[in-house]
Amino acid sequence: MTALDPALIHALNVRLVDHAELGASPADHAVVQISTIAAVLDRRYDGDATIGEVLAAGDFGVGTLNGLDGELIIVDGEAWQAPAEGPVRRVGDDELTPFAVATRFVTDEIVEIESPLDHAALIALMEQHAPPASGCDAVRIDGSFPALHLRTVAPQTKPYPPFEQIIANQTEWRYENLRGTIVGFRFPHAADSVEMAGHHLHFISDDRTKAGHVLECSAGPATLRIETVGAMRLELPPGVELPGPDDRPTEEHLRAIEGG
Repeated sequence: MTALDPALIHALNVRLVDHAELGASPADHAVVQISTIAAVLDRRYDGDATIGEVLAAGDFGVGTLNGLDGELIIVDGEAWQAPAEGPVRRVGDDELTPFAVATRFVTDEIVEIESPLDHAALIALMEQHAPPASGCDAVRIDGSFPALHLRTVAPQTKPYPPFEQIIANQTEWRYENLRGTIVGFRFPHAADSVEMAGHHLHFISDDRTKAGHVLECSAGPATLRIETVGAMRLELPPGVELPGPDDRPTEEHLRAIEGG
């Protein structure tokens, strides 16, 4: 098993946990994560933890479902799926996830977005308020979204294809003038291969009919809430090891994950 990047340990106080510890004593300002981005890129799409176990650890988060089946959005203690086909739906506690990150959301800072910001300006605003010590936070944006470009992916069957092939056939939507919530996290570059460096954002509408991974958006008027994250409890499914230096995502991989 490869050791964690010392910079990541210093920034996030990462601790490996057994499956049984996932929902034990959830703490503020901490995330629980199932598996790693490197494992997803290595076609580890089989679910390990249940959604119920993830919800026991946090009421706010993102991820996917068994077989890479759509986008997972956890908000206000409820888990929702944005599937490639069919309506947005509530996820059952017994359903499995191969990758998820969740926190018990606590607001540390509030930033009011008075007028619409385009995607670049929104990311810049969130970067401006990123915590300097850990570089990691959870971000929640509630309000109006004049434009949204979202995506999701269809469930996969074995033998699992490469992630890039799946993203090449992703389902995309463009919406205007929706009200809803963006759920997401920012991780530092030291987290590459364990998590996505930078912002990873999902959206769900107030009426729970539209959702997905955010490719691009504009936001405002809206309220940005930020939770500083200083610790990670990381669970590795059977057969998944800590990623090594050669497992860091390439720029091509990062573009595929974030933009397709």
